[in-house]
Amino acid sequence: MNFVLKNALRIAGAAAILISAPAARAEYLSIHLKVYGLDCEVCARGVSASVGRLPGIESVNVSLKTGLLDIVLTRGNMFKMSDLRKRIKENGFRSMEATVTAVGRFNGSKFEVSGTGESYELGKKASNSTETTELTFDVH
Repeated sequence: MNFVLKNALRIAGAAAILISAPAARAEYLSIHLKVYGLDCEVCARGVSASVGRLPGIESVNVSLKTGLLDIVLTRGNMFKMSDLRKRIKENGFRSMEATVTAVGRFNGSKFEVSGTGESYELGKKASNSTETTELTFDVH
């Protein structure tokens, strides 16, 4: 086999491996976020539209009565909670506590959300496990 053909086969093999490898994905599933000062309808619509443009957002509902954003995310998204908090701040509001449902793993007392590099101290010791789990928890 000549040199060019060998290199072509190596490149094709490497490309097949890269294509078949699953991409690291964030697995936030839903977020119920309290937003301080979100009490005017025009502001709420603006925040909802702005947050809804973040990649991975499936839907956003705003309650003026409670000041809550209810966010549903698409499966396999590349979403980060830090991006959401940044977007809220860019709109002139302050994000507060949240109830989050996400897929991830326990690492001691921390829950690491798959594919995000984000982790949350849950205050209870859990075993280090390689198994992923879906968990709903509060973030302050």
